[in-house]
Amino acid sequence: MSLRTTRLSVATEDLHELAPALRRAVALDPGSLARILVAASTVSALVRLPFGVLVSRVVQSEQAQQAASDTTVSAAELLAWLDAERPDPPASRDAEWRTGLPPRAGWQRVDTVPDEVVRGLVRSGAQALKQAAEREGVPNAQPRAEVADALLDSVVLTVEEGGRSVQLTLRTLSALTRMGFLPRDSHIAVDVAGRWTRIAAAYGSVYAERPGSGLGLTSR
Repeated sequence: MSLRTTRLSVATEDLHELAPALRRAVALDPGSLARILVAASTVSALVRLPFGVLVSRVVQSEQAQQAASDTTVSAAELLAWLDAERPDPPASRDAEWRTGLPPRAGWQRVDTVPDEVVRGLVRSGAQALKQAAEREGVPNAQPRAEVADALLDSVVLTVEEGGRSVQLTLRTLSALTRMGFLPRDSHIAVDVAGRWTRIAAAYGSVYAERPGSGLGLTSR
């Protein structure tokens, strides 16, 4: 069985592989859009999380030389169709996608970082958010949006290689763990291509852009 529209032809087996990541995204934002990209041997889903981070999950497809396609749908509607809660596949919502796409090729490795380092930074960031909320008299809640944004945009890790310095924010590392992309006893790979930074883990990647567009990335 396959989902077929004028822009997309994807085996449901491949879409089911993407479903766990889509469920996490929908839990964060029920209105999430999923951009489904089909290549000859892969199917990927890209979603922009509500706190301004682009995430992606890629799976290998067993469909030999499938037709390339690119379409955007409601992530919640796609999941409902896969769960047999609605009879028809979701309609295309291409016009609603407002985020640029990272390049598919040209990535250069900067460094790798163990998962325990990432988890420690995210735990420290969560504690800082909790303390900020308590200082404002709202324990067990979130601090004001501007305070939360300042903390999330703070640089918590800098990696360097060959004169290139990449700054990773709490926002991007938190997205990686909240999406369940980082298993225990693994690592992240920090790559760059043009204005983009990719933080790749075993089950998915987070993308951000250099200053002026998102994540801090500088070359020296």
